[in-house]
Formats: sequence, structure tokens, C-alpha cells
Amino acid sequence: MGISDSKIIRLLSVLSSNPAEFLERSRMIVGVKLSFLDPAKPVYAIAGWESVEERLSKFCGCGFKAALEEVELTALASRLRQRMNALPSAAPFGAFHNGDAILAKLCYAVVRTIQPKKVAETGVCYGVTSAHVLMALERNGEGHLYSVDLPPLGKNGDDYVGWLVPEELRNRWTLRKGTSRRLLGPMLKEVGNIDLFIHDSLHTYKNMKMEFQLVWPELSPGGVIIADDIEGNAAFQELAMRGDVAFHAVVQEQGKKSLAGVLIKTAQHE
Repeated sequence: MGISDSKIIRLLSVLSSNPAEFLERSRMIVGVKLSFLDPAKPVYAIAGWESVEERLSKFCGCGFKAALEEVELTALASRLRQRMNALPSAAPFGAFHNGDAILAKLCYAVVRTIQPKKVAETGVCYGVTSAHVLMALERNGEGHLYSVDLPPLGKNGDDYVGWLVPEELRNRWTLRKGTSRRLLGPMLKEVGNIDLFIHDSLHTYKNMKMEFQLVWPELSPGGVIIADDIEGNAAFQELAMRGDVAFHAVVQEQGKKSLAGVLIKTAQHE
């Protein structure tokens, strides 16, 4: 997996304007390269979406299935598709960076069901998942989303982070730009305990394990972690094997050959 000449030029341009970001991006590129050298891949028991629905309804509450039928969810998905179709041709990164439809509706239904006060997210891109979380929070009438994202290299990349998120939902959103390696820990200390964490940033073992280790002590009892693209390494598998995990499931995503994982932290009384 190489890096194009245009991206090398953009990376070098970052060196003079923001040396810290240049170092972060260089580390990420090296990390991705090294991750391909590890032949060990996890083997997951993949559940069907209907099975995951049933199981989550038992753990999160009967409102989980009802949330998936809400007209607001269908309307939002349609609105985002229209918005993506209107994406300028000069947009700096591909739509494949966006969260999958299954991931998006999973996040929406979990938020509607567990009624989180604080949600943390790594990885935003154009904002498909972020928009679903924010719509669910708005429907709940409470809660805030704290996101961390380092845009993929591309011309005017910063301008397109969260491009899909409707303006009327942004009052419940705090977006910080940079790597989770640098920003996630300080953000968690600042906001305190969170009820839901969504990983969709750099999908290397080192980065995912780091994020999970930072988040777990700050995740409320009964809190939920949702992770995208877990198939490439064992970070989610190792997390799911903890003794204080009450539930976990892995589901095949719809629009790409990726797996999403969801798990629930054991409640205090269990």
C-alpha cells in the first residue's frame, strides 16, 4: 500500500506549517505499514444483524428495536445520501472513509436506548456516524458528542470534516482536530465519565488498543463501546475477553467488507 506523490507533497507542506501534525501523520503512516507485516488476524464469530438486534434489545432495553423503526432515522439516512450526492468533485477524500449504514443505525439505536449524557468518538470524516449520534441525542433531548478527528491528507481537508452534519444538530457537538494519540486522553480527563465510545479512527492494533485502554476506566458501568473495522487486528477481541464485559457481538457491515463490534461494560450490580 503506497502513498501517492500528491499526498507526499501535502505531507511535506505540513512540515513547515505544523511540525507536530507532520510528526503525527508520519507516525500514522509508519504504523499502518507495520500493521501489514503482522500475519496474525483475529477469528470472530460473526452474528447476523437480526440476532444482534435481539440480543441488544435484551441488554439495552426493548426500545432498541423501536429506535430502528423511527421515521427520523430513515429521513436522516435519506438526507445524508442526498448530501453525499451533492459532494463537490474537489472533495479531498473518498466516501469509503464514511461509516457504514449498519454502523450508523447501530449507533443511533444505542444512543436512543441508553440515553447517554456524554458520547466520545474518534474518526469523523464527512460525519455519517456523527450525524446519526447527534440526531439521536437531539431526539433524546439531552447529551453531547465529543469527537476527535485527524482529516485524511487532502486539499482543504479540514473544511470537509463533518461536512454532512446538519447545522441544527451541531449545538450538541464538540469537534477537536488531531490524532487520538494526542487528544483523546486529555479530552476524557476534561469531560469525565462517558456512556458510549465509538472508535472509527486509525485501525491499527497499537492505536485501537491505546484508545480502548484510555476509554475503559472512563466508561460508565453499563456503558457501550462500538468499534468499526475490527477485522484487521485483535484489539477488539482482547477487549471483549475482559472479565467485566457483559455482552459483545460482531456483525458484518453492509456496504464494505468490514466488521463492526459492539460490547457492553458490566454494570456495578452484576
